[in-house]
Amino acid sequence: MKKKIKALVNRLRSAVRQHPVEVAMSVVFSLAGCVHYESGYEYSFLVGPLIYFPMLFLATYTLNGLMRQEGTKGAVGLRVLYYLSAFFFIPFLWMDDKAIWTPTYLVSLVVVQLVYLISGWKRDNDDFVRVALRYLKAVLSAGLLAGIAYLLAISVNASVRYIFEIWEDSYRWFYTEAAYLIFICGMSLLFLMFNQEKEERDEGSNRLFEVLLNYVLSPVLLIYAVILYLYFIKVAVLWSLPKGAVAYIVVSFISATFVLKGCQVFLSKRYYDWFYKQASWVVLPALAMYWIGTYYRINQYGFTEPRVYLVAVGGILTGLVVLFLTKRWGRYLYAACLAVVLLSVVTYIPGITAKDIERISQEGRENEPGNERGYDRNSYMQIDNKYPLDLSGYRTLVPVTGYKNDDCMYAVNNNDTLQLFGKNDEVLYTKDIPSFWEGQLKNAGVNPSDTIPESAYPDLLVLDMDSAKLVFQSIHLYRPSADSAYTVSYMIPAFYLEKKK
Repeated sequence: MKKKIKALVNRLRSAVRQHPVEVAMSVVFSLAGCVHYESGYEYSFLVGPLIYFPMLFLATYTLNGLMRQEGTKGAVGLRVLYYLSAFFFIPFLWMDDKAIWTPTYLVSLVVVQLVYLISGWKRDNDDFVRVALRYLKAVLSAGLLAGIAYLLAISVNASVRYIFEIWEDSYRWFYTEAAYLIFICGMSLLFLMFNQEKEERDEGSNRLFEVLLNYVLSPVLLIYAVILYLYFIKVAVLWSLPKGAVAYIVVSFISATFVLKGCQVFLSKRYYDWFYKQASWVVLPALAMYWIGTYYRINQYGFTEPRVYLVAVGGILTGLVVLFLTKRWGRYLYAACLAVVLLSVVTYIPGITAKDIERISQEGRENEPGNERGYDRNSYMQIDNKYPLDLSGYRTLVPVTGYKNDDCMYAVNNNDTLQLFGKNDEVLYTKDIPSFWEGQLKNAGVNPSDTIPESAYPDLLVLDMDSAKLVFQSIHLYRPSADSAYTVSYMIPAFYLEKKK
């Protein structure tokens, strides 16, 4: 036991020594998350860097690996870039909240991991898969241990609070800040410890790995192959079109086929070589269905952002299949390069991003709703409350639910009437919704027929009463046509503020 602890400490020291910038980033970003929480989420400029931390961390880690494998001349420039990568987060400080949870985020997460796998430039398929498995094992192990540590921390905190009756109101603080410290700092350090080259030679040598591939995954893959072949025969006989959701099954099937094909080299008993050696030919019918369905839907309805990525993924899969038709070009490295190029082109290059292609495609269609049919793209509008509120002059803040609740205040908006009820079901406010909304617009200085500017949102989300305020979490609006005024669809209340007497 003592030797194992010593080996673990030595590995931690080695990780810190070899990855100083990554360790510094992990510590700083975890503390930044705690500061963000302590500020009441007022430091909105921290949201972008915190959300994109995995990509920033892996980019720095990739530069570190390149620096250590380059020659003397190349290493000097990469060393400078490596240390500068600690400041790659700066552009993300100005990121709009709406720009974070988008397809760009998911694609960036995929691209940065592919770039890491490419950075070693392993042309040999066995070496490439070995590095990929080592990376996957490190991520899963670090995530598992971090998750266990977090659950243990919560358990200890809950036990102390219950037994000693202290810190009764601090559990949210503890849960949030523990998550930042453990999952940003702790998980990153664990990843650096696990993802070391000396572990690489042992990948795939355990019994569980062999049982999983030979007796679980490969048989399931064969079943899927039979299902897809039968479906392909049905489509051909009935001369019909593939169902839309089949595209997801095909993507999963082809991806799994080539992933498991790469893992076969690590097995002592390879029962399915006959299947994986002909993988490119086996998946061709499924790939044909994929492209037929994709072409039909784009031809009928034009490009949308998801369909652009559907085409990009189809291009990657087609390239993968074509590459592995020959021994010379059948390299996972080349397929990963192709994936990075195609995904980056439709995500980062202005003018040809997935959003741009969607806009150009839909605007150019004869049945485009925004042209001939006078369709209003902004017929629905949602105003969310993310604005500061002056609490001076108020003594009580009471949560308000959007449904009847015996334990707290609630507001309901149905039958074209907004009603606010107290804890004892007494009516504190009632008004028909059209009059309510007209009053809100008037208080915000907005004409009902005008476009609602964002500067008016904070006033629209607060209902001023004689001695109190009702603050809404969000208000959802609708207008039947572009030249008509917005009306309220429904509202979600947040809390009730009572003035000092």
